[in-house]
Amino acid sequence: MKKVIIVILIIIQVACENKPEYSISEYHEIINKAELLICSANYEQASKEYNRAFQKIIKPFGHDIFNAALVSQLANKSDARDDYLQLLINNSDDLGKIKSIFVDAYITQEAWDQLLADRKVEYNLELRGEFKEIHERDQLFRPMYETHDDTINANRIINMNRILELTEFKGFPSQIELGFTESLWGQNHDIVLHHTAQRRSRDKNIMDLESILLQAVNKGRFDPERAIFFLSMQNDSDKRNFETYSIWQHVHPQLPDSLNNKIWLPNLTEEQETSANEIRMLWSADKLDDIAAKSNFKAKSSLPFIFTSVRKSIGNMSDEYDLQQALEQYKMATSWMKEYNPN
Repeated sequence: MKKVIIVILIIIQVACENKPEYSISEYHEIINKAELLICSANYEQASKEYNRAFQKIIKPFGHDIFNAALVSQLANKSDARDDYLQLLINNSDDLGKIKSIFVDAYITQEAWDQLLADRKVEYNLELRGEFKEIHERDQLFRPMYETHDDTINANRIINMNRILELTEFKGFPSQIELGFTESLWGQNHDIVLHHTAQRRSRDKNIMDLESILLQAVNKGRFDPERAIFFLSMQNDSDKRNFETYSIWQHVHPQLPDSLNNKIWLPNLTEEQETSANEIRMLWSADKLDDIAAKSNFKAKSSLPFIFTSVRKSIGNMSDEYDLQQALEQYKMATSWMKEYNPN
């Protein structure tokens, strides 16, 4: 009997030692490292970092699995690529984006069909369907705000209450239960958060999203960059700066490529930059310098990696401008920005 008890204790101890140690902050830290390695074309090491990161979370985000699949392809790791593609297929019924990028360019149609044949659904079909309906209900009567604003807001409240109800009992609805959308970034109900943040920007009686989003981020159920974007939209003057740090390019056919290809960033003071980075650290998000490096890579590379911290805007000037007018407009548009300098 004593020997049996000892054996049971050993089994329990081994099981505890082999239990995954989830750490969301480590997950995002490693993902950031992997994305910076991609920017330096170190695909072999980046693939290792993705593998390490995925041990730190219950279910990785779709955009990270996509990046891991693409980086595995570039590192000539076809088995790992197929494993990640299978994971994406198992977690989504919206596969157009993935197929358009990988089939023919990296894998054959036959190989893709085999992955589809091996598909095992790894999300809640019923809940996924409900949240697609939530998206549709949110869009009812938009943009007829003058005649249907009360109804639009009533639908938003119903949708938001459902999100809160599930959050209280099961956790914030996320990739764990819902799988991935076609964009691989965000969920169908993000539109409800978007419109809630918009309304709060002008009516502080509307729910503050900070608490629910912070909890969701810390549970690995919400992307930090998306959270910061929604909180920046709330425009609360009593909160510190949630800086999204969008990059800009200003282009015109008459301008030389040396100007059209320049990357411009918000010209923050040292105090503003420090404050933004402090908030980003609390939310496990990218530092501003890292966003700039990734933005520069995205602007100059055709590889379709998804970096959620990168937000890019293109300022297209009127084709009617001649060269002198375009130069004047370019100078005016960039006067409040700073040029990205990787050195």
